[in-house]
Amino acid sequence: MKYITGLLAAACMMMASCDDKLDYTPLGMSTLDTVSDLETLLNQPWYIFNGATSLEVLANNTYPEKYKKVEAMLTNKNTISYALLACDESVDRADLSTDDNIYDKLYGYIQYPNVIIAKAPEADGDGKLRSEIIAESRVLRAWFHFLAVNIYAKQYDESTAATDGGVAYVDNINAQELKEKRTVAYVYQRILEDCADEVIAAVPQRTGKTTWRGGADFANAVRALVLFQMKHYDQALEYCNRALAINDVIEDRQESLSSGNWTVDFSHPNNYLHFRGTNTNLGEYSAYILTPEASSKIEQYDYLLTFSSENGGWDRDSGYGLPGSYVSSASGVQISSFGIRTENVIYTAAECLIRTGHIKDGLAMVDRVRAKRVANAEPFAERTDITTEEQAMALLQDAKRVEMFTTCFNYLDCKRWNSEAKYRRTIIHDLGEKGTAELRPDSPLWIFPFPVSSVIHNPTLTPNY
Repeated sequence: MKYITGLLAAACMMMASCDDKLDYTPLGMSTLDTVSDLETLLNQPWYIFNGATSLEVLANNTYPEKYKKVEAMLTNKNTISYALLACDESVDRADLSTDDNIYDKLYGYIQYPNVIIAKAPEADGDGKLRSEIIAESRVLRAWFHFLAVNIYAKQYDESTAATDGGVAYVDNINAQELKEKRTVAYVYQRILEDCADEVIAAVPQRTGKTTWRGGADFANAVRALVLFQMKHYDQALEYCNRALAINDVIEDRQESLSSGNWTVDFSHPNNYLHFRGTNTNLGEYSAYILTPEASSKIEQYDYLLTFSSENGGWDRDSGYGLPGSYVSSASGVQISSFGIRTENVIYTAAECLIRTGHIKDGLAMVDRVRAKRVANAEPFAERTDITTEEQAMALLQDAKRVEMFTTCFNYLDCKRWNSEAKYRRTIIHDLGEKGTAELRPDSPLWIFPFPVSSVIHNPTLTPNY
């Protein structure tokens, strides 16, 4: 497989800007004259370091980065981290958000597929490969925009999406064009077009593929997750099943028992697309610090409780968090914070089944993952006391929360559940000696502001809260 050369990689990471920060054009693209050359733009790892931490803070799973004690996090009230942890809606986040690593990375990365989509039709080379990389690029573009619209706009609601402010949908490499903010409905429409059936059909599934290249499993999973976030559960289930028919490999955590370390490499085949976030939410101390509430959701015989924190397991440790919190170094684990794994798709299918009345089948899907996470796990599907959707959802929510620690998916779920009366909840942040803070289901904090560095170039990027 061809990889981007050092010169080209450096060039692609340098972006030229014109009217706004979305007007990125990878420098050196004029040298990409063949289909094979263009394909090299896809042969690279995707990452947003520390990106998921702020999302997990809102979902009450971790604490902000670069701090060891809760008290220290609350001393400076003029920060985004303080606003999210203290649930302080009075903080002017729009002015404080001078830069945003998630936003900058997503819109920078969007230009890679855009260059391929723009140049491949006229490039010399194999016609089959041309069709494949254009389709792969469209799905990748859909995924990047899906993440953006869910972080910087309201949860999709069919009754208001046509007027709710969304994000820009960047589908070209014209640096002279102002990339206007569109409605949530428009963005979702374009996302669905970029992962339509005919596009998915052109994406191959590569045996032994590098996990930052999305194959047919990823393409089907993207459409499933988009429809899922729109609450089209019947349709989402169909694409989950298509994805799992291609790749249903689950990371077997029990295999780590023989080595004494929980180690998961980025190339593990459970990755449909590996999009790394980070393997720590603290800078000077390489560890995840889970909140007491999040820690309480870990099942008693979870394999990660077998190991010490130094070996990737979870330990009770109030020295870095609060009494009742868990700490883990997990240094050998490559977390795909913004990518898709088999486990994502299984949990998505499980909720779709539960939502459509197939409660036992849905819980059996959850059990497929739990069987590789918890020693002698009692199957949820065999419990006779679970008879309603709400009861089944409670089991799924807790198990999925643990499975999706340090990813963007707990945040996406919270936003979706918060839009429903029977599942919305007020989240309570434990602030130790400082007391608690309440995060309302409809709090504007769930929607992130556009960074000032982009707004100054594009006046259409007004906050969506």
